[in-house]
Amino acid sequence: MGKIIAAFAGVGKSYVGQKYPNVLDLESTYFKWLENGVAHLTEEERKGRKDRVLNPLWPQNYIEEILKQKDKYDIVLIQLSHKRLKNEQIFEYFDKHKIDYYVARPNLTGWKCIEQRLRDRGNTEEFVGQVRDNFNVFIEEFSKPKYKQIIIDDGKFLEDALIKNKLL
Repeated sequence: MGKIIAAFAGVGKSYVGQKYPNVLDLESTYFKWLENGVAHLTEEERKGRKDRVLNPLWPQNYIEEILKQKDKYDIVLIQLSHKRLKNEQIFEYFDKHKIDYYVARPNLTGWKCIEQRLRDRGNTEEFVGQVRDNFNVFIEEFSKPKYKQIIIDDGKFLEDALIKNKLL
């Protein structure tokens, strides 16, 4: 039975998912949005676009896939769940059904590093702006004691934090 780790944007979920065969980076984009008009764009270019069409099966389709995949992988990496992302139902479902999960987040001082990573990987300025606008709110929320936290030190990546916490 694998662990679910919800990680902040730009911390290295994709890298860990590609490097370790026992880790799955379960990108939410394909579950949350229909392909209408964006199929030609890369995964990173799609993020933050206002012209996407919400999948009517969201978020239950993503929750079901997370639960299915955690039986196949040691770690399933997912996006954070928060009302500002309009996906708070994911953590609500986990809490209601007593499904264990972790939150991997940078420190409050880590914004500049995250911002550069988002740009380097090809995210749109719109997406970078959305992450910037939510950064302090998310760090404050996910610093609360109710979350099992994995702290990613400034200048470090998710991989470093998972190794430090003996999860990889």
